[in-house]
Amino acid sequence: MTPVLRRKRPAGPTGSAGSVRNSANSPIRNPRFRALWAAGLLDDTIDWMLVTAIPIFVYRMTESAMTTSLAFLIELAPGVLVGTLAGIAADRYDRRKLLLVCTLLHAALAALLLPVTSGDQLWLVYAVIAGRAVCAQFVLTSKNALLPDLVEPGQRAAASNLVVLNSNLGRLGGSLLGGVAVAGGLRPVAAGSVIGLLLTAGVVSRIRRPEHAPDRPGSEAAATGSAPGGPMATSASAGSAAGERAQCAEAPDPAAAAGSGRMFRHWREGVAVITDDRRLRVSFLAAILCAIGQGLFVVLFVVFVATTLHGTDAEIGLLRSIQGIGGIAGGLALGFLGTRVHPRPLITWGALSFSGLALLIWNAPMVTTAFGVYVVLFAVVGLPGGVYYAGVLGMVQQRVPADHLGRALGSFYTVSNGAQAIGMALAGLLTDRVGPVPLLNAQAVLYLAAGLMALLVLGARNTPETPATAMPPAPPRKAPLPDPHG
Repeated sequence: MTPVLRRKRPAGPTGSAGSVRNSANSPIRNPRFRALWAAGLLDDTIDWMLVTAIPIFVYRMTESAMTTSLAFLIELAPGVLVGTLAGIAADRYDRRKLLLVCTLLHAALAALLLPVTSGDQLWLVYAVIAGRAVCAQFVLTSKNALLPDLVEPGQRAAASNLVVLNSNLGRLGGSLLGGVAVAGGLRPVAAGSVIGLLLTAGVVSRIRRPEHAPDRPGSEAAATGSAPGGPMATSASAGSAAGERAQCAEAPDPAAAAGSGRMFRHWREGVAVITDDRRLRVSFLAAILCAIGQGLFVVLFVVFVATTLHGTDAEIGLLRSIQGIGGIAGGLALGFLGTRVHPRPLITWGALSFSGLALLIWNAPMVTTAFGVYVVLFAVVGLPGGVYYAGVLGMVQQRVPADHLGRALGSFYTVSNGAQAIGMALAGLLTDRVGPVPLLNAQAVLYLAAGLMALLVLGARNTPETPATAMPPAPPRKAPLPDPHG
């Protein structure tokens, strides 16, 4: 049964002194979060290197926007198909182990690119793209779902902003490395990816489970009813989970016993958290519009720089990476502000500001194609882009209960990947007919629509978000009295 949701009041000043003191500290001082952050930085760097290098390689081999968009579509398709499954897995199994296993699988797949030297082997490139997309979806979901387990509640907003900062740091270094390395083919790109992912796996293996982390149905602690730190569960969420397990033991659900039925039930519960929350619904709708625009961008960016600006491979990589500078500036500012900045203004003003700057960039070639101008513009546009993403991610992480967060994130990534696939398909089909600039202007208009939607419905008030939490399970129904009339 889909849980009924109610609002949970913000925690008052009655918490322990240790919790208050830890909440006041930056999450980067937490060794568990610091390990996750370092692993995320390495993973994001490798991901951006591959995301930049592979499309350049495909475009240079084929000189076709259609084949380039096909590479992106192949990367997104598994994410659409397994996004929900990744969310369910992140809620049912040990998120650290899931992150480690998928990182190692990603390294093995990257090694398959080592023998690729020509366009005749694009089939292998496409196969690796599909496989690494599956791994990346599990990595992304488990990484973001693991974050609330590692930090105190008062640190989660700042920790979320630091995770977004990771993506921009990874873009800055990884995109530049990918653009430079792909000049020598895919072999140096693949070799660097394998080394970086193995280092990432080593850092992930050092993350330790905190005592206050909630148990999940598939974990060993959940099966025994105890937390790893001792014989008794020490959190309210663990006690609630134990109560749910006891109720399920008394009245087993035949549909939940079947694998497909259990998966559908978990998926439905995660979706219900989103659909029952007005702010999450609007955030998701805005994210869909922005994701379609992002799909247009990722395909047409290479075409725009190569044809409109007449840029080289290294210049494509530089402009792709330079967006990270603005994102880093925004991430540092958000990390410094911490809990003083909340998701709604980030979503609203991030999308609106990005739209205005994007319109300026795509139409600037009518005035000048000087490369230095675009270095500055792409550096600046990364700031509102990072702010917007931090707002959406923060909205999900702050409003979704911890035991539903994996499924909510899985649904978010599934919807975003599907919307991006639509944008990529449109780019591949329409570029030869209308050209890259009109389609890139459409991307800016989509961000404008998302920003206006957020402004009208969410507003821009800098007020904290209150998470929803599942109500205690209803008591079992009493057996009906026998009918005396038969």
